[in-house]
Amino acid sequence: MDEKTNSPSAVIDSSIVVKAEKVNKYFGSLHVLKDIDLEVRKNEVVVIIGPSGSGKSTLLRCINHLEKINSGKIFVNGRMIGYYEKDGKLVEESEKNIAKLRADIGMVFQRFNLFPHLTAIENIIEAPLNVRKISREQAEQEATKLLARVGLSEKRDQYPNQLSGGQQQRIAIARALAMKPALMLFDEPTSALDPEMIGEVLNVMEELAKEITMVVVSHEMGFARAAADRILFVDEGVIIEDTTPEELFSNPREERTKLFLSKILN
Repeated sequence: MDEKTNSPSAVIDSSIVVKAEKVNKYFGSLHVLKDIDLEVRKNEVVVIIGPSGSGKSTLLRCINHLEKINSGKIFVNGRMIGYYEKDGKLVEESEKNIAKLRADIGMVFQRFNLFPHLTAIENIIEAPLNVRKISREQAEQEATKLLARVGLSEKRDQYPNQLSGGQQQRIAIARALAMKPALMLFDEPTSALDPEMIGEVLNVMEELAKEITMVVVSHEMGFARAAADRILFVDEGVIIEDTTPEELFSNPREERTKLFLSKILN
């Protein structure tokens, strides 16, 4: 009889929120991620840095199955993302089951992806109403608290085109938090912002970093130094270094890391 399993792995410690095992990803003949092994623990903040095209954003997108991996396994909270095992082989999950697993993962993109026809508070309550099936009253109460948390209480009834880029990104963060995720992923969340707006988003992220598990792809070295528990330096699809901010910035181990830092810290 066929056996299908996607139960929490017995070998995964409950304090581990993300676990990647020998993950490979190709785009055609291009080998973008190469045997990636990674663990992220509860309430840990991991910042991924590296040159453009190194596979950073692809790794992030694979964690919530926005990109399908070619081999290996990724677990979030002990459950495999995107696949289940059947008779010793991996089979892709249904979209419905993938959506259920993805509900525990908040993601903030480079572009804000807000619904233009919805106000700030309507953007925030959309998923809790339709996915978590909570009452509108509860959704609005929780959204009001989130608006205050990101410093935008007075913008609740404004539409995205009435907000600055930094304000839109903070609404996007509040929207992701509204689902009460176990994990927050940030894919270069400040790269589309004007320089004067970057600080307001990073300030919100630094506050979040004190209480939620985060994996952040970013070029913002000040944020990485201040908020990260660990920094991964990724180049050509390989994790070259996995260490503390202090160690990475003061004593990088690899020549490739030293060269990268010398260019971006000047």
